[in-house]
Amino acid sequence: MSGMDEPLRRKKSRITIFDEPVICQFCSQDVFIPYEVYVNVEQPGIGCRHTRYIAICQHCGQAKKFGDPSYYDAEKNNYIWALNQHLLSVRKYRINILLYVGKRNNDKITSFINKLIEVFSIEVEKMSDFRGGVELQLKLSSLNEMQTIRSSIIIAARRLKITIKELTIK
Repeated sequence: MSGMDEPLRRKKSRITIFDEPVICQFCSQDVFIPYEVYVNVEQPGIGCRHTRYIAICQHCGQAKKFGDPSYYDAEKNNYIWALNQHLLSVRKYRINILLYVGKRNNDKITSFINKLIEVFSIEVEKMSDFRGGVELQLKLSSLNEMQTIRSSIIIAARRLKITIKELTIK
C-alpha cells in the first residue's frame, strides 16, 4: 500500500515513514502490528485529540511510538504521504534436508531439529535414515523469505558440525 489516506491496518506488516523502514530498537526486526492511539494534547476537557500510532514488534514485543508526518506541500500543490504499510502474509514452506553427521550421532540430529524448532517453530513430517545420514521432511509457516530460511538452516547445521548434502525449500 502506498500513499495511504486511511489508517494503518492492524495486521502484521512492514511500515515505512518517508520510505525509511520502522526498525525495532531492541531486536532490529521490522515486522510490526500497528494500533491507533488517540492522545489529548490540550488541557483535559477541551477534547482536542490527535491520532498517533503504537506498533508492537512481532519478534520481541517492544512498542514503537510514532505519528504521521504526512503534510500538504503548498508550493507543489500536492499532499506528501509519509506512512506506507506493506502487509505480510504467512507463507507455508516444505523443506527437505539430507544430512550427513559422520558416524551415526542421534544427539547431533536431535540438537539440530530442536534448534530449527526453536528458531522457526517447524513441524517434522518425516525422518528417515539412509546409509550415512538422515533425510528430514519439515513443514514451516513463516513471514521470512526463502533465502533467510535457507541461510538460518545452514548456519544452525555448521554450528553443530552437520554436513548438509541437499537442502530443498518449496
